[in-house]
This record gives sequence, structure tokens and C-alpha cells, in this order.
Amino acid sequence: MENPNITPEEMVAKFEGKIEEATKGLVSSDEMAQLKSELAGIKALAEKDNTSELKSKFVELESAVSGLKEASKSVPAKAKSLVDLIKEKAERINEVVKSGKGKVEIALKAQQNPSVIGTRDDYATFLDGTIKKPVRATRIIDLFRRVAVSTEYVKYREQDVVTRDASVVVACATSTSNTKTTWVNRTVQIQKIRDFVDIRIDMIDDYSFVASEVEQLVNESVKLKEEAEILLGSGNILSIDAIASEFDPANVLAPFSGAFQSATLAELTASMKAQIYTFGQENAWDADTIVMNYNDFVKFMHQKNSEGDYLLPNFVMAGDGILNGMRIVTSPLVTANTLYVFDSTKGEILDRQGATLEMSYENNDNFEHEIVTMKVVERLQFHVAQINQDAFMKCTDIATALTAITAP
Repeated sequence: MENPNITPEEMVAKFEGKIEEATKGLVSSDEMAQLKSELAGIKALAEKDNTSELKSKFVELESAVSGLKEASKSVPAKAKSLVDLIKEKAERINEVVKSGKGKVEIALKAQQNPSVIGTRDDYATFLDGTIKKPVRATRIIDLFRRVAVSTEYVKYREQDVVTRDASVVVACATSTSNTKTTWVNRTVQIQKIRDFVDIRIDMIDDYSFVASEVEQLVNESVKLKEEAEILLGSGNILSIDAIASEFDPANVLAPFSGAFQSATLAELTASMKAQIYTFGQENAWDADTIVMNYNDFVKFMHQKNSEGDYLLPNFVMAGDGILNGMRIVTSPLVTANTLYVFDSTKGEILDRQGATLEMSYENNDNFEHEIVTMKVVERLQFHVAQINQDAFMKCTDIATALTAITAP
């Protein structure tokens, strides 16, 4: 029960507190300021104890409260607002004002817009990560060591012409010698691989996974381009395909025409390895890697003779496979019916600048449209000294090569 002896001033103070608590978050700051101004005037009247004028001001206050608009737009149409509830209690409020005692209870329940029900993540378990589309592994660039360099141009020296002309001399007989060597300096220029993507800043701010996944995307793009250039090339970066010599079964230094019965990839790659070894004076180069198409590899593994028995060539399989002492690396970059054989120790990747990520919105009208450009840059060059380029060989037509090395 309210105190029957409560003064008009105390009643005004209580009414002010109730309205401020009940309307918290539902009216604007300007509307609340106006309401407080009205209550300040009522306090002044309360001090004069002018009952008639006090009642008139409360009627004006009731009208002001009834005209307040809700600030929250999410309350459903059928939900009762504070204004509705005050209107319903208007008669009781007038009684309290007239008598100076009693109380008015207004219960306002929190509301939720039903349109959001069923769309929130609260109603489902969200699995970690993002399911990615298939992308090839960069196995080929991992075959070569990386050498850090600090300039755009890299120079190296190699022998140009070498003559060794030692003689056998009897006792103190005279002899002549044409032994000599000359050198040549060569220059390699570092090249640049770059990729970028534009993305709205809002996406990065609002969704935690976006920045990391976009960064991974451009990083992968640069690495995939690096590997494609090193294997197949487009001119600016030295490539295995460009320097590799074509396998020639009839090469006079190491001929293999018609050398094998029922030749398979085992005999073909052994012949290529033998030619590389021979060209290197059986000392400088020893092929250790076969790069081929996976489907050709599977066909080779399941070859059978005319009796339906599996062919069992003299090699040991481990991982992707080891054939003739060479590891087998498969890649979708390699066209079917082709393969490469080489000594991987003779190649290296000159790394001027590893993959570097930069982000900026100072580009064209990016700032105006809140768009950030994410860029990844890598500076490198694939390097094989000219002397060592004969350590790389390719076969661009496996079927034809097998026919050539098979005994008639």
C-alpha cells in the first residue's frame, strides 16, 4: 500500500522514476528530455501545493506520454506498447493524482520479432572450417632447394671451353700441351608473380572467416602459378619443359632402338636415365626423378602379358613409387602420354622475395566504396646452369618411344 500521507512532490518523484524505468530504450533522448522538462514544471507546482493546477499538468503529462513513439521497430504489431498500457491505466492514474495516494502497476514484456525465429545460428550447430573445392598439390616445386638472393639480377660463372691434353713422357723427353680453359659470366633476372582480389571491408569486419580464406586463396593462386611456370613455362621464368632435351632412342652416345622385349615405362625411363648419365660422363648427372601423369602411372602398374599375368618389372614401389632408382611424382600439369626424367639436384629456385601479402584501399575508387585490395607478390626465378641443362630430359610421346625401343 502507498503511504496515504504522501505529498504531491513525493508522488511526482515516484512517477518520474517509474516512467523513466518503463520507457528506457523505447523513446528517443529528445522525447525523454521533453518529458523530464514537464516533470520539472510539475515539481515547481508541487512546491506551491496548487492542487488544481497540479492536476491540469498531470493531464498534459499523460497526453505527452501517450503520444510517445516506440524506438524499437522489432516489436510485433499485436504486442502492447507502453503507450497502449498507459492509455489503459489512464483512469487509475487520474484517481491517484486526485487522491494523492494509491499505485498503478504497468507490466511491459520484452518482445521478439517472430521473423527472425529459425534463422539464427542458435538453432543449429555450425561445423568448423569451409569445405574446399579440389586443388592440385604443389609437389614439383618441393623437389628443388630454395636459395635466398637479395638483388634483381644474379650472376654466376661457368666453364665455357675446356681442353685437357696431358701427355705421357719418357724420361726427360720434351712434350707439348694444349690444356686450357675459358669461363663465361652469365646473368639471371628475377621475375615476379602476382595475384590480387578486391573485397568489401564490411565482409572482413562482419565475417571472421573471410580474411583468412581470401588470403589463402591468393597465396594458393601464386604458388600454383609458380609451379606451372617452373614445369611448363611461358617465357619469363625458366622451365623444365624448355630446357629438357627430347628423348632420342637412336642417340649415338646411348642408343636404345629395338633394345628391349615387350618394353614398358620401366625400360623407357631406364633408357632416359642412362642417356642422362652418359651425357654427364657417367659422373656429373644421375637422374633421380620421374614426373608423369597419374593415369599413365596407373596403366603402367597394371600392365599384363598376353597370358593375363601382371608384368613384374625390376623395381620397388614405395609411396608414389620408385622406378629404376628414381622417385615417381605425378601431377595433373603433365599431359597424358608424356613424362619428364631429370636430376633434381641440378635445379634451384632463386628466392628474392617469398610470398608477401599486402592490403590497401588506396587504389582507384576503393576508398570511396570501402573496398580493400588484397595482393600477394612473389619474386623468384628457376635456375639451372646452362652446363647442367642436359640433366633434364622429356618424352612427349610415350607410345611412340615404347615402339622405338621394343625389339622387332
